Amino acid sequence: MGQPWSLDLDHNFFWTMKMRMKKSKANKQSPRNRRGFSTIEMLITATVLTIVTGLGLIGISRAKASIRLSGSAREYASYVEKARLYSIRRHADEAAKRASVAINDNKTSYNVTMDLDGDGGMDTRTIDLPSGISFETVETIAFDWRGRTWNTVGALTSSNAQVSIKLKNSADAVSIDVTGSGDITIDSQVFDDSVPQVSLKVGDLTSGATPVPTPDTTTTTSPSGTTGGTNPVGGTGSTTDPTGGTGGGTTTNPTPTPTPTPTPTPKPSPTPRATPTPTPTPEVCTITTSPSSLSLSLLGTGTIKVSHSSSSSVSISASSSKSSDLQVTPNSAQTVAASP
Repeated sequence: MGQPWSLDLDHNFFWTMKMRMKKSKANKQSPRNRRGFSTIEMLITATVLTIVTGLGLIGISRAKASIRLSGSAREYASYVEKARLYSIRRHADEAAKRASVAINDNKTSYNVTMDLDGDGGMDTRTIDLPSGISFETVETIAFDWRGRTWNTVGALTSSNAQVSIKLKNSADAVSIDVTGSGDITIDSQVFDDSVPQVSLKVGDLTSGATPVPTPDTTTTTSPSGTTGGTNPVGGTGSTTDPTGGTGGGTTTNPTPTPTPTPTPTPKPSPTPRATPTPTPTPEVCTITTSPSSLSLSLLGTGTIKVSHSSSSSVSISASSSKSSDLQVTPNSAQTVAASP
């Protein structure tokens, strides 16, 4: 009875040892699955993180620059609006009383001239722009008592002028637009109250004109060579008393003795009439456009055909009174052939 139990015990021991050997074999394969990231995977992850971080920093830098540019534009526009309100409130009918905002020559600062401390006198304060921001032009904006603009660029001052001031940095630009009536907007489309005019100019037509004869109105000499007051027989038209006496008796008129008619020697030849020299008369030229009027939308284009009635080729040029809003092409003189 005891022997079988011993066999069973050995069998159970063998089975137990077999199971332990299987578990140890499995443990030899498990470290491969639990070893973590490889060096290549770490490098790829680090590269992706670096790129994403760099792009984020660039975006943040641009956003900060854009915020500084926008803030500078709004600050400038606020001072322009204050200058306008000050001039209206103080009834600035003279140039010395007008509030103004003047951009300095360095284009990185501007002077504000108005009553800034409330004491009734004109004060001037210099406002510096943030680093990296500058103006595009150097000009001064002032306002009269009606709130209308007086713009000074260099030595030229114009009233009721539309002004566009641009602030820029290395990547972007913002415009502050002031209309002639004093309305102020930031980075928006502003249009003049008046439509720009297009002028057509025609060159000199005298060189290609057709000569037109001018009638000769001068007097000519008679072919006979005699003058109107001379008697053809050579005598004068008056008669004399042959007695030589003076009044007091009757006057006896003697019978005249016939005198032969003299023959002029040599016979005069008639003078030929002068030939008139033709004087060139400038030809009248009429310019025709087709169509005669053209309506354009924003950023739109259109074509107009220009012709003339001259019998010779002429040079025609076109120009716009405000080329910043309306461009005319070609802007150089063009030769137009003679009309058929």
